[in-house]
Amino acid sequence: MKILKSHLEEKLGKKKNIDVLGDQLTMLGLEVDSIAKFQNDYCIDIDLTPNRGDCFSVLGVAREIAASDQIALKKEKFSLKTQSNSKTKVLVQAKEACPKYSYLEISNLSLTNSKGKAKELPKQINSRLESAGINLINPVVDILNYVMLDIGQPMHAFDKNRISGDIKVRFAKNSEKIKLLDDQKISLSKDCLLITDAKGPIAFAGIMGSKDSSVELDTSVVVLESAFFAPKFIRGKARKFGIQTDASQRFERGVDFKLQLKALEMASSLIIKYLGGSCTKVKEIISNNYLPKQKKINLSINFLNEKLGTQLSINKVKQVLKNLDIQILAVKPDSIKLLTPSHRFDLEIQEDLVEEIARLVGYDKLPTRELKSSQQKFSKTDYSKVLELKKFLTNNNFQEVINYSFVDDDLQNKLELSKNIIKIQNPITENLNSMRTSLFSGLITNLISNAKRGNDYLKIFEEGKVFSRSNTIKESNHLAGLIFDQEKKSWNRSNSFDFYSLKELVLNIAKFSNVEDVSLEKSDSNLLHPKISADIFKANKKIGRFGKVHPLILKKINFKKAFFYFEFETNELFNSKKLKLVEPSKFPSTQRDLAFIVSEHTDYIKLFEEISKCAGKDLIDIKLFDLFKGGELQKNQKSLAFRLTWQSNKGTLEDNYIDSAVDKIIKSSKTKFGAKLRS
Repeated sequence: MKILKSHLEEKLGKKKNIDVLGDQLTMLGLEVDSIAKFQNDYCIDIDLTPNRGDCFSVLGVAREIAASDQIALKKEKFSLKTQSNSKTKVLVQAKEACPKYSYLEISNLSLTNSKGKAKELPKQINSRLESAGINLINPVVDILNYVMLDIGQPMHAFDKNRISGDIKVRFAKNSEKIKLLDDQKISLSKDCLLITDAKGPIAFAGIMGSKDSSVELDTSVVVLESAFFAPKFIRGKARKFGIQTDASQRFERGVDFKLQLKALEMASSLIIKYLGGSCTKVKEIISNNYLPKQKKINLSINFLNEKLGTQLSINKVKQVLKNLDIQILAVKPDSIKLLTPSHRFDLEIQEDLVEEIARLVGYDKLPTRELKSSQQKFSKTDYSKVLELKKFLTNNNFQEVINYSFVDDDLQNKLELSKNIIKIQNPITENLNSMRTSLFSGLITNLISNAKRGNDYLKIFEEGKVFSRSNTIKESNHLAGLIFDQEKKSWNRSNSFDFYSLKELVLNIAKFSNVEDVSLEKSDSNLLHPKISADIFKANKKIGRFGKVHPLILKKINFKKAFFYFEFETNELFNSKKLKLVEPSKFPSTQRDLAFIVSEHTDYIKLFEEISKCAGKDLIDIKLFDLFKGGELQKNQKSLAFRLTWQSNKGTLEDNYIDSAVDKIIKSSKTKFGAKLRS
């Protein structure tokens, strides 16, 4: 936001050195991007954070400086003589989205001079608008934009003679169309708020007016609108249609819900002063139940001083709060009960007040001493384990991705990730409107994006929080990965990734994390293929899942190629015994390959576990290296080939020891699974 130094000084009632002013604004948290000469003045460009919508005006910035300087702002009064009641009728149907709608009429306007050209407003108004990057359009619109720049309330003017019947504030019908002031025609969705007359839309509420009802140089009667639109109903709508207006920026952040009448008085006074005409009385339609509520907060003085490392007295704190226009309701020896001002949406808890007091006292004046730590303790050990696990995955050719914790609830519902979707009241965009219940939704979005760009090989993982709800909302840390392997075989790639590759990977993750007593069971996850998946258990507690993604999921996301997925609950991975370091054996290892012919319905996992058990304590590794069907095998048979590796720390293992272990494996496999050794 760009404002002139002289405009600020007018509000403050005193001159300010430009260098001092720039430093002061930055210290107050209103970061100054640049200061440039503008005519005989200085233009200050301020970078505002989204939570400080109250500063999106000259008044808002001046209010901050006045609080810092401990002075009162210069009071402004507007004399407005009203002559009659407005004949325009307004019906607010969308009361939650528009809990306050104020308006009046001004008639007998003259927007042109004797030469038929637009009347010029005072140079001071025009220069302030130009410095702020606001284009001059016509005298009425320019005055409304000036009021918005000055006090922060966006307004709109309708040509009364171009309105048919009564005005309504309602949500759009599906695919309802409007022609905006910039000649853009857009088709609206049901969540878009409109101002309409008997013929149709005359404004995209809080964003931009319609061409059909706009004020022109021949306009003689206007209806001035000054409304409060709830931020959550405006937020994201302009971006959705590739629009950005000064009005939408302010309504999205939040406008003071007590400012509408003042804005009407100021705008009407200026219009009548420079353009003539007569004004009706203000009409207001208010739905108090939907207006924001000013917050009552109890501030503990001990809590404040503990957080800041200060020894501020209760009288000092009271003074700072009063400078911020915060009303003090009650004072106790160790606490203050207060009421937040209507323009400060961001003040909700006592921590917010601590930050405000720190700003006003000055961060540079806070004592440099060690602050008391919070009661919450963070485990460096667990954090280091996460980093090590990430390194392990990157060493296995995985790439880390980071997605928003916010996801599209439509996607989560489609994937049936949760029956209790946690909706966000004020999403940053329409398609990021719920908290993720699994890392799957983000990873699948990454996959689709890469596949569209021709990437047929993808190994990605993410570590982050997921959210669930029973009686309360809970969060937990998860680790998940996705493998998409559609690359053609080549001289350096003989085998593509399969279920057994995935099984080896997840068991290695468990082994790397020092998880003992790992077992696998058939998975009932609706995300995974019922016959090509497994759940991971540690001491009878489920800690993860892995497998091929379910064909129904592929159909739902309109993705035709198969891929694999795994997910762990990170805390359970690390909640294990400390790693025991063992000196590597000095003696050679011995390998044997065993291929068994079994029924196609044989559970590979159970056969794997039986072989491992029979192989003895010196078995250090077992891998499935071949799965074969067809050829000389019967239709209902398959061949599973395992490579077993033995090694001892005490000496070289003799052949008769290995032969004895192999015989035991063959006999047990035959007895329990009907397995035959393949020649």
